[in-house]
Amino acid sequence: MISVIDRYMAGLFFRHLGLCLAGFLALFLTVDFVEKISEFVSHNIPLKSVLTYFLAQIPNVLVLLIPVATLASILISLVLLSRNSEIVAFKGSGVSLYRLSAPFVVIGVGLSLFVFLLNNLLTPMTQRVVNEIWEGQVRNRRAEASALTVEDVWFKELRLLTHLGSYKESSGEALSISLLVLDENFNLSRRMEAAKGLFSPEGLTLIEAQEKIYHYGEDGQRSFQLVRSDTLTLPDWPMPPKGLGRHGVANSDELSVMGLREVVARLYAEGFYPIRQLVDFQFKFSRPFIPLIMVLVGLPIGFWREKGGSVALGLVIGLTISFVYLISLELSRSVGYTGLLPPFLAAWAPNCFFGLIGLYLFTYVRQ
Repeated sequence: MISVIDRYMAGLFFRHLGLCLAGFLALFLTVDFVEKISEFVSHNIPLKSVLTYFLAQIPNVLVLLIPVATLASILISLVLLSRNSEIVAFKGSGVSLYRLSAPFVVIGVGLSLFVFLLNNLLTPMTQRVVNEIWEGQVRNRRAEASALTVEDVWFKELRLLTHLGSYKESSGEALSISLLVLDENFNLSRRMEAAKGLFSPEGLTLIEAQEKIYHYGEDGQRSFQLVRSDTLTLPDWPMPPKGLGRHGVANSDELSVMGLREVVARLYAEGFYPIRQLVDFQFKFSRPFIPLIMVLVGLPIGFWREKGGSVALGLVIGLTISFVYLISLELSRSVGYTGLLPPFLAAWAPNCFFGLIGLYLFTYVRQ
């Protein structure tokens, strides 16, 4: 049953949360508008598309701003309680700081659940709208996506393993080609390498190629014959799978948890190790916990002074901690992309670190 204390604390928090979100959202959209309006005007983008772009930005921006606003609201609420000596009054009435913290923790859990649902049900759709307008109409990147060159491509068939140093799907051009052909016993029978190649429906043409043809004796010893040629034509050679140059078009922000999971499974099936998608998949679960972590960090800081305090100082502290936290998240994501940290650790380490800091600081607060 909700007590008077819970209603009072929740009401105080949500009033400040609404003000902080409205202020931060207005500031963000204003800066974004000033930065991009010249691009919209110079490309003659219709007014309807411009309005749609900024409206579609709101859910995505809320996901970013709710954690910041949560911490700022916690600190402002507790500073106001301290200035009015209400924390001292609560403690004098036998109400512990743990009891005062309970409604904030429950709200943090609720906000984390809200962010998770928002990030998986609504923002993937709105992010696609934003990208279609900005990249499709303003930057024209969608039209150019099929012309992108992908690097370090591996794909396999039953008895064929192919590596392309780079591949441009629109023209079929490839550089640094290696082709490994297996026989019926899955022994290496041919190995072809070329500096350059051209895939077409008629086959594959290798330029500056060399071919090793392997022979196996009765004793299992292997030997090979080396053949070099300026041009080597392989009729009816299979082309690379379609879509290799478009894996990066639909970014993780445009996908829900289930959609990103399907992308990971598809890339695994095609012979890739999707390190970036695996990291982003873990972040789909870890990022929604940021509001709860902000509550755990903000409570001991807000309770530090039982009397007095400055609202402006609380806001500055909240913004500073939020900035450091979000920077650490992005640094951890980048390290995860490089493979130096496992995807799970890259996504959850900052949450665990700041959560433990909050719990540790709470042990120093006088109850």
